[in-house]
Amino acid sequence: MDPLDPDDDLLESLYVVNKVAKRLADEATAAYDRGDVTESNVASARKDALYRTKTEVLNRIVAGDPEAVTGEYHAVHGDVWLLVTVNGWEFHQPPYAFGSDLTDRIETANSAAEPRDVPYVRDASVERSDRSLEEALRELADRGVDANDHLARPTISGERDQLVDVRWAFLR
Repeated sequence: MDPLDPDDDLLESLYVVNKVAKRLADEATAAYDRGDVTESNVASARKDALYRTKTEVLNRIVAGDPEAVTGEYHAVHGDVWLLVTVNGWEFHQPPYAFGSDLTDRIETANSAAEPRDVPYVRDASVERSDRSLEEALRELADRGVDANDHLARPTISGERDQLVDVRWAFLR
């Protein structure tokens, strides 16, 4: 696994990816609720790819410089999450996303057995960057992490079984 240097450009791009993934989760649910199968499936596929992209970037940061990362286990809505902090940027990850080898390399303030109870409410409106998703994904692709590689499939089935390409065209 090639390590990534956790500089502010990388972390800001990762932040944008994470925020857009959260918005896509909300959009997928809203589209599903109104019966728009195609939009729901596109948003869901892209959301999953962005979260997998986030996981790869964080794994490569931890693998390269575990001392740059600190963690704290949180109990959020009954699940245990690892809040990782890298140079002032914070990201929640399920602990298993890192794998035990990498998780063990992160200095944590508490244990997964005793997570801090956190009344976490996802607020997709809070912004810390004006970087676009395209800019963020290009930055990550330039560092060897292409979000299109993290799509489960390049296409999804839409309404009436038509195939819809879900890849980000600017990354091809």
